[in-house]
Amino acid sequence: MPRSSRFIRISAAVGVVGTLAALSAGCSSGPGASRPSTAQPNTVSASSTEVTTVPAAQSSATPPSTSLPANVEQAARAFTTAYAEHDARDGKDSSFADAGARASQLASGDLVAILSQKRPGQDAAWATLRAEKARQTVEITSSAVPDGAPAPTQSVALVRVGYTLTTAPASGPEQRSGEQLALRLEHTSQGWRVTALPWA
Repeated sequence: MPRSSRFIRISAAVGVVGTLAALSAGCSSGPGASRPSTAQPNTVSASSTEVTTVPAAQSSATPPSTSLPANVEQAARAFTTAYAEHDARDGKDSSFADAGARASQLASGDLVAILSQKRPGQDAAWATLRAEKARQTVEITSSAVPDGAPAPTQSVALVRVGYTLTTAPASGPEQRSGEQLALRLEHTSQGWRVTALPWA
């Protein structure tokens, strides 16, 4: 979703509070950002439906990390692409929830239902994209364990994905911004799935 990451707060499973605290300390980002009206929520919380705009701090020049298991990295990158790409052209997406629905196929637990919910607070941002008939695409630039977070285990992994978001309106110049998304993944019977979007 848009330039200044559009996130919905999602609480992780019980017992993960300590892990998320470490993640928060390692990859928090500063205030400010351009055009928050088209931003995608940075975090999703099963107990909250508020959308909070958080700017990305990850530089698009950061090279991809090789410290993650290949299947974890692949799942994190696929989810981020599905979650952050939107197409507001005629006959395409009808709201940000369409991207959430696509991303939910790579998620598990309470996050699945939350991702595809349409939120009234996002209407203005979506209206801006629709007015421009803009398409937003993602180029992943990095994926790594967040600073201060524990290394992946066989069942749980915390990953920060950096990406370049390109917004291409029907007319006018394209705009690019560096964004990031923090993910909590768990290994399920279907493979690695995203279960939470902790603070990035």
